[in-house]
Amino acid sequence: MTRMSVGVSGALAILLIAGCGTARDTEEGPGAPGEGPYPLTVATAYGEVTVEQAPERVVALGFAPAEELLALGVEPIGVAEEPDTLEQSVPWLAEEIAGTAEAGLLTGDGEPNIEAIAALAPDLIIAQTHQLPDRASFERLNAIAPTVLPDTDAVNADWDERLLKTAEALDRTDEAEELVAGIEAEFAGIGATVPDIGDRTYQWVRADADGYTFGNGALFELFGLKPADNQDNTQGGDPLSREHTADLDADLLAVWAPGEDERRRLDEDPLFQGLPAVGAGTVYYADLAFANAINSAGPISLRWLAEELRPTIEELG
Repeated sequence: MTRMSVGVSGALAILLIAGCGTARDTEEGPGAPGEGPYPLTVATAYGEVTVEQAPERVVALGFAPAEELLALGVEPIGVAEEPDTLEQSVPWLAEEIAGTAEAGLLTGDGEPNIEAIAALAPDLIIAQTHQLPDRASFERLNAIAPTVLPDTDAVNADWDERLLKTAEALDRTDEAEELVAGIEAEFAGIGATVPDIGDRTYQWVRADADGYTFGNGALFELFGLKPADNQDNTQGGDPLSREHTADLDADLLAVWAPGEDERRRLDEDPLFQGLPAVGAGTVYYADLAFANAINSAGPISLRWLAEELRPTIEELG
């Protein structure tokens, strides 16, 4: 991971310049949320919330909300992440949230720690849908400060939908739209290095002792790739048994072996070693950071992902 950990702060600077370089910033100072049409009413999965004034103390319940805030020029006062493992879990964000990451903002079950969050006296909370499984959990958090999450029943909303919802509460929708357009253009530019990229397929799986489980690899489509026929982006299908390893026949195969034993098994498995992508050199061996980035993508992790995958994409050409 060393190669791609270098330059992450620079990527954040580029995002801030591209996404927040408006005339309004000059008037308000860098990184300030908009002073515009407050109070703002924001629709969420549990109804509308009102943000009375430009937020100054924002809590991010996880790295995904944190990078949305940072890319929009707002530094959270608290981020629900384990500070001791940032370099392994979110290397693209480790430096930026090292001073604000607090594992105690979530309980051991991954639910919001109401007392710890309240102690930070936030005036806005950016949450993730899976952390608030019912209205009661939302209302407990919303009683502390306006709590914003996507207006969808999906457990894991699309990255651009999450970003735009966060931006809405900050009066920074224009900046968010610029970020989305820039990221889409960057991925498309990498994909354009492969002349027939639209005909090439991808698969994204986790390798365990018993076989393979498909993950949501829809982000590969930003490059122009298409899913293999059996690629299950709904993550609702059955795992692929080791006996059916040959069905991993995509042009690009991204595989996460979460432990040393699993990775060794791949290296020693003749069925896996006989796959087309292995022979073509178009297998991307993922790690925890990649899995985090693709499962909870945001405007900073996506730039990191693009550069991580660039050599494998270019190898398709």
